[in-house]
Amino acid sequence: MSFESLQAKVARAEDNLEAHERRVAADVRVFGEAWRQAWTPPRLVAAGLAAGFLAGWARPARAITGIEPARWLQLAGSLAGLAGSVHAAFAAAGAKEDAEDAAGDAAASAASDVAAGGAGAGPADQPAPARPAPSPSERRHVPDPPWDRQPPPAEAATELSERR
Repeated sequence: MSFESLQAKVARAEDNLEAHERRVAADVRVFGEAWRQAWTPPRLVAAGLAAGFLAGWARPARAITGIEPARWLQLAGSLAGLAGSVHAAFAAAGAKEDAEDAAGDAAASAASDVAAGGAGAGPADQPAPARPAPSPSERRHVPDPPWDRQPPPAEAATELSERR
């Protein structure tokens, strides 16, 4: 066999393979559509009822001696609580990282503002920045407002009299 005839044979085999791949892809697509159309709501309900009847009739919890169905439910509830705790821990770690990033950005911004303002500009010369509205997660715990002003004289007298 010559080299050209081998190349032609390989090209024919590749063409046959590509045609077969296209047919399989089309068949899978048609099967998927037929499968989705076959599972109509009444069939889903019938399958659920049949599965529930069979599970109740077979009583799979009886096969494992010493563990009654109430214990299985308790175990499932405990596992659900564990999964929720793990999810909350990951969310808290992510929130902590976000807060650290935000604090770092704020510190960098403040440092650049001080450098741009020059030596004569102090915090008393600049107005206090407006605070943005808290997000829903921040509304749960709102920290005390900062005391950047002096208390009125009546409060000052009260504080002095309480310290004595």
